[in-house]
Amino acid sequence: MKPWLLNILACPMDKHHPLEAYFFSWETSEEEMAKHSAEAGVPSDDNKKKYEQLAKQLLDGTVSPKAIGKIKDLSGSVSSIGLLAVAVDSLHRVEKVPDVCEETLLEESSQDLDSLHRYFNLVEVDAGLLFCPECSRWYPIGSAVETIPEMLPDDLRDKERDLEWLEKWKTLVPPHVLESGKPYTLKDKI
Repeated sequence: MKPWLLNILACPMDKHHPLEAYFFSWETSEEEMAKHSAEAGVPSDDNKKKYEQLAKQLLDGTVSPKAIGKIKDLSGSVSSIGLLAVAVDSLHRVEKVPDVCEETLLEESSQDLDSLHRYFNLVEVDAGLLFCPECSRWYPIGSAVETIPEMLPDDLRDKERDLEWLEKWKTLVPPHVLESGKPYTLKDKI
């Protein structure tokens, strides 16, 4: 899952947005993550079209600062945690640009657009969890299919697979999910 997806994901049960996101591991290699982290904020002419698209998304509200603020990187990767911090700082700076228009963003915030582009689009979450604070439902990332968030309603979920997944990641799953998350908790394994 690309972190950008958090901008548009909502709970399928109650349509709440933003979801809390907990990233446990990355499909992106540590070497590649370190490269993106080191190069964050160094714009490239090759990515000009991508920066233009991101500027439009920032202006039309497609990018949700609240969603990005709900990300918790629990992977232990210094590079990914650093890249997230840079992206969050960049997002805060972009939000403060006066008289915002696409041209102004592209001229005055190209470094920030590069950092955001790298975090949103160039790295891939392997495993993690999405949580709806409104209804307490959790959704695994990478349970049945690697890197894919499984946003299924309760009646379509596989209880046994969900419980196996919770057991596997229980050291990183937030306690409130383990104890009272819906549709299942580890108490249901008994």
